[in-house]
Amino acid sequence: MEISTCRRAAAPEALPMLLRSTTAAPRPLSLVPAAASEARRPTALPSRAALASVDSFTPAAKARPSTGTGSTTPVPTTPGGSPTDGLKDKALIQALHDASAQHKDLGYNQARKIIFTALDNHDGKVECVYTGRELATDKIPNSNDMNTEHSWPQSKGATGAAKSDLHHLFPTDSKANSIRGNYPFGVVKDVKWSQDGSKFGKDANGQLVFEPRDEHKGNVARALFYFSTVYGKPIPAGDEAVLKQWNKLDQVDAAEVARNDAIQGYQGNRNPFVDDASLADRISDF
Repeated sequence: MEISTCRRAAAPEALPMLLRSTTAAPRPLSLVPAAASEARRPTALPSRAALASVDSFTPAAKARPSTGTGSTTPVPTTPGGSPTDGLKDKALIQALHDASAQHKDLGYNQARKIIFTALDNHDGKVECVYTGRELATDKIPNSNDMNTEHSWPQSKGATGAAKSDLHHLFPTDSKANSIRGNYPFGVVKDVKWSQDGSKFGKDANGQLVFEPRDEHKGNVARALFYFSTVYGKPIPAGDEAVLKQWNKLDQVDAAEVARNDAIQGYQGNRNPFVDDASLADRISDF
């Protein structure tokens, strides 16, 4: 995701269904490869104003109403269960890989155009996932102003089709993107830079890490779980532990579901960890 390479929701009538709760129920997973599925049209995303009330970060300071289940992610209740029932670890990773790996390679320029003109453009504005800064645009902006973040860095394997995979690409302020660089995500203890909740600095072990703001923590975790599963890239144990915590604290919300729906329309596959965030707990080693 080197800076020199410009790195790093549902239609209005469907909105009530998406906003039934602050967290989204898992979808039944299909293990039919995306390429074999009927092509879908991209799903329109709700406006930012409609989604502003569904942030789901849930530490004590921002506790949300209990669902009464005692778990952070509802259990699938579809007839017949999920095709991944009973699977874990390598068997689960393989099943999820087979379900999600086949997808259309959009190409990097087309992927960026989709991000800035449709996927992450709400009411004519695109918001940096790290700083919250908004940019009014109807095209790919100057890379010195806002560019595209590869949650999984290009220098660590996001090349080829992975470079253009929308499931781990997000719009970011260019300065914040440059500061993140290719550093791992983690919990910052010694802050060297911060803006709107995102931080860069040293973690408890003295390692330089980047910590996204609360409302993007779960999104990052699920994006990296997807990338690791689809492209066969391992996640270091320490990073994985943090990401699994974030996956629980910042639960899947309506905006993330809508984005997943829309990406399926563009490239033909889904992020299964958005459809069912509890899958990550059944994998002991990504």
